[in-house]
Amino acid sequence: KLKSIKIDVTLAAVLSVVLGVLLVIWPATVITVLARVIAIILMVSGIVSLIPRLMDEVKSYTSIIVSLLITLIGLWMFLSPQAVASIIPIAIGVLLVVHGVQDLALEGKKTKAHNWWSIPLMAILNIVLGVLCICNAFGLVKLGMILIGIMLIYDGLSDMFIVHKVNKASKEFVDSTILHEENLDDYM
Repeated sequence: KLKSIKIDVTLAAVLSVVLGVLLVIWPATVITVLARVIAIILMVSGIVSLIPRLMDEVKSYTSIIVSLLITLIGLWMFLSPQAVASIIPIAIGVLLVVHGVQDLALEGKKTKAHNWWSIPLMAILNIVLGVLCICNAFGLVKLGMILIGIMLIYDGLSDMFIVHKVNKASKEFVDSTILHEENLDDYM
């Protein structure tokens, strides 16, 4: 049973390292491939859902429209995978800018806080970070993929190290047990 676990952990570790290396070396390609796989799944499910709706004698136009929308969203994702991947950083960027502007408006109330200068400074930093998210959305997604890749490489290497240590410890235990039993046989 321990041997089976070690094999499973080692295989998962190797896959983690390989996937991690791919994410570090080609983050944009991995993002594009993932977005396109999701897009194909959406298009196929939209078409599979649409065909029977068109064949029904009594047409449900709502179902037809939903099926068409799913298919079209899949097509858009397939044709523009980077735009799809950039949506999340852009949304976060907008949120940061809005919060920064709100913070500046609060500062406009001229609070009598001890460190009054920290309020506009934090607000401006929020706005700058928001603009960075909006202007470099895909770059941030790529950076995120690289970081995830590094995490996967670490995960795989640490798992391999642990399996090696467990292997070594179990062999030492077996060897010491055998030696101990052989020594007992000499005295009997």
